[in-house]
Amino acid sequence: MGNRLSFRHVLDLQECLIYNVYIVYSSYGSVDLSTIFDQVDVDFLLLADRAEVLNGKLYMMGGAWDRRHIRDITAPVPLTIVVGVLVPWNATNEPHHLRVRLEDEDGAPVPPEVEATVNVGRPANATQGQSFRATAVINNRWSLPRFGTYRVVASMGEHTEKRVAFYAIEAG
Repeated sequence: MGNRLSFRHVLDLQECLIYNVYIVYSSYGSVDLSTIFDQVDVDFLLLADRAEVLNGKLYMMGGAWDRRHIRDITAPVPLTIVVGVLVPWNATNEPHHLRVRLEDEDGAPVPPEVEATVNVGRPANATQGQSFRATAVINNRWSLPRFGTYRVVASMGEHTEKRVAFYAIEAG
């Protein structure tokens, strides 16, 4: 049942390749997560040189960096954004809005913005009360207006948000 992210009208796929998106089913022992996590949450947000999700596992090269050395700021800069979304038991089988954007140090948007609908079902072997993780990898080239500080912001609806900063530094 809908165990994947479904992307809608956000970007031309020539601008932004969104690779295989799978759900990683996670059980956290005997803890009833419905009492701990009552809403969909951005579980993690990482920057990488390259990443993909295969068979429910995240494979990443050059991950969790915070500095990008750039020779030519006028050329589009390749960035890979990895987003993990945690969906609690009581929020499965419902659409949830994911939004990922890049902003400069003044908070101005650096297009394109990525939007997706996350709809996670419950597999037959799920443990009642467990949460489920959807992992998305976004590979794109962004045109950065200048060297400086940038933030990637991932949000689920209006409730939860994660931010990660990186520094675009002139390569010397």
